[in-house]
Amino acid sequence: MAYVGKSPQQLLLAVARILSRIILPSVLAVFLLPFSILLFYAVPAADDFCNASLSFQTVPQHSVLTLTWLYYTQWSPRWLTYFILGSALSHGDLLRTSGWLLLVVAVSNLGALWYFFSTVFRMPRTNALIAAALFYSAWIASLSDPDILYWLSYVIVYTLPLSGLLVLLSLLLRPRGAAWYYVAVALLSIAVPAQQEIAGMFLCMVVLAGTVVARIKKLPASQWYLSLCTAGVSFAAVMLSPGNASRAAVEHKHLWDIHHLPHWFGHSFYHGSTWLAMPAIMVAAAGILLLCQQDSEKRSENNIPPRWLAVAGLVGMFAILCECGFIEVATSTWLPDRVVTWFQFVFWLLFICVAVSGVPEIYRLQFSTGAKLCVFMLLAVVLLTSDNFRNAVADVRGPAQSWWRIEASRLNQRGGSFEYEAPAAYPKLAKPQQLTGDPGCWVNRCLANYLHADSVIVNNSHEECPH
Repeated sequence: MAYVGKSPQQLLLAVARILSRIILPSVLAVFLLPFSILLFYAVPAADDFCNASLSFQTVPQHSVLTLTWLYYTQWSPRWLTYFILGSALSHGDLLRTSGWLLLVVAVSNLGALWYFFSTVFRMPRTNALIAAALFYSAWIASLSDPDILYWLSYVIVYTLPLSGLLVLLSLLLRPRGAAWYYVAVALLSIAVPAQQEIAGMFLCMVVLAGTVVARIKKLPASQWYLSLCTAGVSFAAVMLSPGNASRAAVEHKHLWDIHHLPHWFGHSFYHGSTWLAMPAIMVAAAGILLLCQQDSEKRSENNIPPRWLAVAGLVGMFAILCECGFIEVATSTWLPDRVVTWFQFVFWLLFICVAVSGVPEIYRLQFSTGAKLCVFMLLAVVLLTSDNFRNAVADVRGPAQSWWRIEASRLNQRGGSFEYEAPAAYPKLAKPQQLTGDPGCWVNRCLANYLHADSVIVNNSHEECPH
């Protein structure tokens, strides 16, 4: 009845407004659905078997604490990450536990992005949730190696720390006087470096810059000082761990290639130029800007994202590329794809900050409903025609389920010696398990530990034992 008596132009405008509000959530739901389904058809791979059997260098340990200590002193300084992995995977069914843990991490990433957008961009909660899903979808669509989304050990090591990092930065930008606030800041500042040293390095750079700015402008800075001290101590414990030195000696034969420093830093900035050329991220930036402007007539001038956020975003993007170059100089090798993916996430998020708050005059413009529809339709085309989405749909329609059932039957066996046949082809988004025909390969031995078996052999495997 509300539309009775209105002209065709008014009816068309009303329909366009409705479409502009429902089309983006609908597209995001369609895009994320197959990826969400595949979480429960992910199969364990490589390190997952070692963490599930509490194996260190293929030797089973008696407890999670023992495993964590051995990693910290002999291989990896990420003590909190390995404590989480050992605690989560050493109980219950590995295959089913993996799916739920992958879902928990994905939800934590979306929740942290929602909190970040609502805090930093001062967006309404619903719009912040849509913006979080939009950024996350654009990130997935742009991944060159999307199978890492279903490798649990990678997800816990590289993706989970992003949640803590985003929540911590949001808390630092919105100080409170409550005791719980300072406890949360301290715990997260300790946890982020303890989960991953790359995230720890970035966090230390951010809180140091925040402390300096707050000191110069004479702003309240107690939360910055607290985070700087706790993050610094945690990062030092990570970088000075015996395991860090042991791993570097094994994996990196030539450390600190200062002679080729311009080459490595040039390569890192080449990374940045290719990341900015991703169409999904560019269109997502436009979509998030429009989401920030929705209902802008009901919001005060004070709710416009501050101009300093764009400056901080540019400085952060530069710092991320410098960190890339620093790591390549330190290790004298290209960044692995799994590390590049972490840098992409943070770099693109900082780019969104620049795009939204860099030009306040654009933010204040009122775009027509037709313009919004065009941007949202372009987003639909970019996301739903991406290779990763097509591969996810193809996997959901059959290969992923079949491979999951085969793996379930294998992991239910116990004792003896096992010989498996390698699959003719993995699902497109499945992480290869890296099991080989050599029973002495560390992946095979960790699986044998999990199955309480004497040995595991995979016939006709074309994979090589990882270093």
